[in-house]
Amino acid sequence: MNYKYIQGFVLNLIVFICLLTTLKNHAQVPSVNQKQIESLVYRPLENSNLHIATDSLNNTWIRGHFNPNQLHSPIIFQIPNAHIYSYDMYIYNFEKLHLIQPNLDSSGNFVETRFAQHYIITDNLVYYLNLHQNQEDHLKILIAERGQFGAQEAKQLLFLGLYYGIAFLSIIFNILFYFIFKDKRFLFYSLLQIGIFISLFYEDGMFYYISDAQWQMKYLLAWNMPLTSMLACLFTIHFLDIKSIYQHYKIVFVSLFIFSFLTSLLYTFYPSYIVFSITIVLSFIAPLFCLILSATQFRKNIYARFLLITFSAIVIFGVGYTLQVNTNIDQFSYFSINVFRLISAAEIIIITFAIIYKVRDLQNQNSEYRLEIEKYLQILDQKNSEELTKENIEYKTKHTNTLNSLKEKYNLTTREIEVLECLWQGLSNSQISEKLFISLSTTKYHVSNLYTKLEIKSRTEIHELKKETID
Repeated sequence: MNYKYIQGFVLNLIVFICLLTTLKNHAQVPSVNQKQIESLVYRPLENSNLHIATDSLNNTWIRGHFNPNQLHSPIIFQIPNAHIYSYDMYIYNFEKLHLIQPNLDSSGNFVETRFAQHYIITDNLVYYLNLHQNQEDHLKILIAERGQFGAQEAKQLLFLGLYYGIAFLSIIFNILFYFIFKDKRFLFYSLLQIGIFISLFYEDGMFYYISDAQWQMKYLLAWNMPLTSMLACLFTIHFLDIKSIYQHYKIVFVSLFIFSFLTSLLYTFYPSYIVFSITIVLSFIAPLFCLILSATQFRKNIYARFLLITFSAIVIFGVGYTLQVNTNIDQFSYFSINVFRLISAAEIIIITFAIIYKVRDLQNQNSEYRLEIEKYLQILDQKNSEELTKENIEYKTKHTNTLNSLKEKYNLTTREIEVLECLWQGLSNSQISEKLFISLSTTKYHVSNLYTKLEIKSRTEIHELKKETID
C-alpha cells in the first residue's frame, strides 16, 4: 500500500472539512455580482501590490493576493486601521466568491478583537475588499498564520496594558494632587492626559475591542483632537504662568479653536477626508504656537525647557504618525503608534514630576514670603508697642502732674485725689467704695467735698475738668 497516497488523501479530506466549516457562516455572492466585481477596472496602488477600483455606486474596491504558502492553511486577515470602520471581504473557494463574516472563528464563535479580522482558509490567491465609500489610498494589510497572529496580538495587548496602566495611574494621581494642592496645573494636565488617552485608545482599536465590535465611533477623533489641542494650550499657559503673554495672542487661540470645532462639526455632517485633514492641521497649529511662547521663556524658566522638549517630541511624533497613517512614504515608517506611545509615556512621567517640583517650589516661595510678612508684622508690632509705651509714660506723667497741681490749687487731700481719679474713670459711688475699701457714706462725703472745693455741681463737669486739664 502506498502511504503517500493515503497521506495526501487524508490531508485533502482535512482541508475539505475545514473549508466546509469555514464556509458555514459565509454567504455566497450571486454570480452576477461576482462578474461585476471581477470586471471592474483596477489600477495599482502606489508602493503596494494592491489594486483599487470604483464601482457605479462609488464604492471603493481593493484586489489583493495571498502568498502561495498561505493557500489551504488557516490564516487571519486584518486591516489594523481604526479609520476603516467597516468593509466586506470576499475570497474564492471552489471558484466562487464568498463573503467572509468578520470576527468569527472556524466554529462560528465570536472573537474579541481590536480591529475587524477574518479567519480564512482559501484555495485561491485572489481576494477582494469592498471599503464601501471610504477612499483609502494608503491601505496597510496584515495577513498571518493564526498561531503567529495570536502571539503577536498577545504581545501587543501586554504592551498596551502596560502603557494604559501608566497613563491611567498618572491621571488618577494628578486628580488627587489637584485636590491636595488645589493647583490648576494638575487639573489641566489630567484633562490633557485624558484627551491623549482617548485618541490613542481609539487608534489602538480599544473602543472596538471593549464593545465587542459594536462601537465604531466614526467622529470621535474629529472632536477629540481640537479639544485636546485646547487643553494642551491651557495647561501650557498655567504651567509656565504666562497668562499676561497669552492675553496678547488671545484672539489667535480663540480663532483657531473656533475654526477647528467648526470643521469638526462640518465633518460630522459631511465626512470628507479633506475636512478631517483640515481639522487635524488646525488642531496642531495652536500647540505649536504654545511651543513658540514656551521658547521665549527658555532661558529664564527651567520648566519651560521641560515643557518645550517633551511637548516638541509629542508634536513631532504626532505629526509624523499622522503622515505615516495617511501616506506610504518610507521616511515616516519610524513614526509608528508604538513609538508615539513610548514618547507619550515618557512625557507623562517627566511632566508629572515637573509639575510636582513646580508646585513644591511655589509652596517654598509662599513659605518664605509668609515668614517675611510675619517678620515684618513683628517689627511693626514692636514699633507700635514701643510708641504706645512712650505715649503711656507721657500720659501718666501728665496725669500725675495734673493731679498734683489740682491738689495744691484746691487744697485736696490724698483720699480726695483718689476719689477724683475714680470719678474720672466713670465709677459710681458704690464702685468707688469697693475699690478704695471705704464705706458708702464716706465716699459720698468725699464726693461732696470735691464738688465744693472744685466748684462743680455734677459728674459731667468733673469729666469736662479732666478734658481741660489732661486731654
